[in-house]
Amino acid sequence: MKTQSAVQELLGLLSTVPRARVAGLFVLMVLGSLSEGFGVLLLVPLLNRLQHHGPENDGPPDALSAALAQLGAGPLSIGGFLLLFVVLVVIRCTIQYGREQLAIRLQHEVVDHLRQSCFRALLRVEWCWIASKKQADHASLLLNDVNRVGIGLNHGLGLLATLATMTVYLGTAFLLSWTMAGLALLSAALVMGLLRGQRRHALKLGQGLSAANRAMQGNVQESLSAIKLAKILGSENLHLNAFQGATSRLRAQQLEFSASTSLSRALFQAAGVTLLATYLYVGLSLWQAPLAELLTLVLIFARLIPLFVVLQQQQHQWLHMRAALLETRSLLAHCLAAAEPEAEPKVHASPWPVHQAICLRGISVHYAERRMPALDNLTVRLAARSTTAIIGASGAGKSTLADVLMGLLIPDHGVIEIDGVVLGAAQRRYWRQSVAYVPQEVFLFNDSIRGNLLWGQPPAQDTDLERALRQAAADFVFHLPQGMDTLVGDGGVRLSGGERQRLALARALLRKPSLLILDEATSALDLESEARVREAIEKLQGELTVVIIGHRLPTLEHAEHVIVLDQGRVLNEGSWASLKATTGATI
Repeated sequence: MKTQSAVQELLGLLSTVPRARVAGLFVLMVLGSLSEGFGVLLLVPLLNRLQHHGPENDGPPDALSAALAQLGAGPLSIGGFLLLFVVLVVIRCTIQYGREQLAIRLQHEVVDHLRQSCFRALLRVEWCWIASKKQADHASLLLNDVNRVGIGLNHGLGLLATLATMTVYLGTAFLLSWTMAGLALLSAALVMGLLRGQRRHALKLGQGLSAANRAMQGNVQESLSAIKLAKILGSENLHLNAFQGATSRLRAQQLEFSASTSLSRALFQAAGVTLLATYLYVGLSLWQAPLAELLTLVLIFARLIPLFVVLQQQQHQWLHMRAALLETRSLLAHCLAAAEPEAEPKVHASPWPVHQAICLRGISVHYAERRMPALDNLTVRLAARSTTAIIGASGAGKSTLADVLMGLLIPDHGVIEIDGVVLGAAQRRYWRQSVAYVPQEVFLFNDSIRGNLLWGQPPAQDTDLERALRQAAADFVFHLPQGMDTLVGDGGVRLSGGERQRLALARALLRKPSLLILDEATSALDLESEARVREAIEKLQGELTVVIIGHRLPTLEHAEHVIVLDQGRVLNEGSWASLKATTGATI
């Protein structure tokens, strides 16, 4: 990657932060470089005065003395030169401190902006897209790759500061001796060209590090989730070996990059010393430059060579981090392509009421990895404020139907109608605010019971929480020492399966939805708790539309309408009694 391209990408990243701060950063870069260049120029008259040991105004004329004479000021003494030099160094250090602090602040702002943009994009994509991806890859990008972009930005800003300083030094060198400066510039360009292969290698290593980070993130996430299973199966060593393998691959990438960086630095330093000796020899023997100018030029070149090394290292680091930036941009582009349509202006109350029925007409859903459709020209009608049971063998399409009803999944064919009005793609987000879903595998945050319930309805009061808990047969909460302030642990690990499901049901009921979908929601409950939940569901009849997906007969047989699915189609439907009485009915 050329330096020009690196600068363009840096400016693109900086465009996400206030322009005034970016402008301030560049001003500080320029001022710092100018102060350093002026300090170097000050060495020429100072060395002339020291060389002649005469009166203060002896020695060959210099530009600074001439400028002071034009301003009507007398020549500076050696003490005056030294004081001015010290003042310039203090000013330069102050400017450098301000520049570094501002650069760090900009780095963090860019990282925060990228991280929030990626997470916002992930939240807004179609469910079918995000469900087909690996969560660990997204976690690795949000935690590792975006952070690497910030580190690369820091090196990139340092690269710009180094370029500014080098420009001033080269300008100073050209003022003193254009021949020596031209020779230095030509030789530096030659060395940079010879190290171009190292920069390409850095970019390749950066891509390898991104892959190794994703593998490590996935391994850690899966291993921590499977510790209980590993203990039961006695496979702790297998998990440890997999973890060690992922760690070794990540460390190998890091060590290879470190070796590449050290090699390029060593090569540049060796070449720099050789070139510095060459400059000194040429200046003394061939071009016979004045001693004060020659010593100043040697000082400039001695400063330029480490700067070239720093420039090479910063570009090396930027290229290494560039792979993370490309991964981040790729995620944002894919999320944009798979994003849900923007919601239309809200035209319904919340929750969106259902007065007549929810109708699915000719619904078909195909998954790319399956030959048969999940739903095949499905047409069903769910009467408003009724309870419908959906049953069928595994793979019959029950969960897919639930996703369609919730507005999570856009069918390939067919439409959804609410009271005869087609649910458009841009209205699904509003519709989901009126739907509550209780899955078989309940997700709880590592928070208190109260905190988990409030995710369902943030403005709810304690009286609302208590009512929802009682409706969901979750009275056990009131007998806990800390009540609703009890912490549930990761995923609710401190609660039993039945307790977790009852909390999830309470969270759903707290929303006071128009549509409640229970997906095997009573499968982990004991008979007594199931009976209480069934009683609570029966009390909801006439208040909201309920869809129950499951196979537990005591819960399903009280449904007003039963739909039997088979391979994505309606095999039978009707009341529970009529289906049992129908010859050959599968229930």
